[in-house]
Amino acid sequence: MQHLNKDLSVILKNKVKILIPKEFNKIMLNLSGGTDSAMLLWQLLKLLKSNNIVLDEIIALTGVDLYRPTSEWNAREIFLEIREQFPEQNMKHEIFKYWKRREKRIYHKDYEAQLMEKENIRALYHGRTANPPQDVQIKMNMWDDVARPKEREVDAGKRDEYNFLIKRKQKYVFAVPWERVDKKFITSLYNEEPFMKQKIFPLTASCISHSEKETEYWSKPCKICWWCKEKKMGVRSL
Repeated sequence: MQHLNKDLSVILKNKVKILIPKEFNKIMLNLSGGTDSAMLLWQLLKLLKSNNIVLDEIIALTGVDLYRPTSEWNAREIFLEIREQFPEQNMKHEIFKYWKRREKRIYHKDYEAQLMEKENIRALYHGRTANPPQDVQIKMNMWDDVARPKEREVDAGKRDEYNFLIKRKQKYVFAVPWERVDKKFITSLYNEEPFMKQKIFPLTASCISHSEKETEYWSKPCKICWWCKEKKMGVRSL
């Protein structure tokens, strides 16, 4: 095994580029416990293994909203299962918790910045995907949902022909490879990876409901929130 001294990249289905810039020997990924970030972690690790590269450290970061503690178990299990498949890598799972009184991204952004400064990490990956097309959302009763995320506005000049979005910050790179593909694309990747389909997909959770009743005290998805409906859309093609 060797350290990273050149850019590593792979093109998935002629649509998405996964890239690890050269000399970025410490990277961090936001591992939510959902399907998208789990697949991104898998693809990054596959890319490293196929090139015989070992990084100094890979940190999976999970934020847990204590008002709805649904994702911690999922993220832990996903991390442990995937780590077992890549024992050559130095991987660590960092979990932080908060009582959500502001937008979730504010808590994540603050903690990410602190941890990256402390650990001298230069690359941060998020696994968020694009919203489904409007007609699909309408068909699945998602369009008028109160919890529907706002449409994202992304500077097209920062994307290449493979829709790879990489934002250069003052001290690090922020990469969002899935920015312009939706859950169906992610599900198609699971269909090509037996381990991910059989072992990891059943561990994933997308629900963000705050209802104790609907989730039976967060032991199962509510099946009615926007994110549960989005996952259902992907499952239909699994």
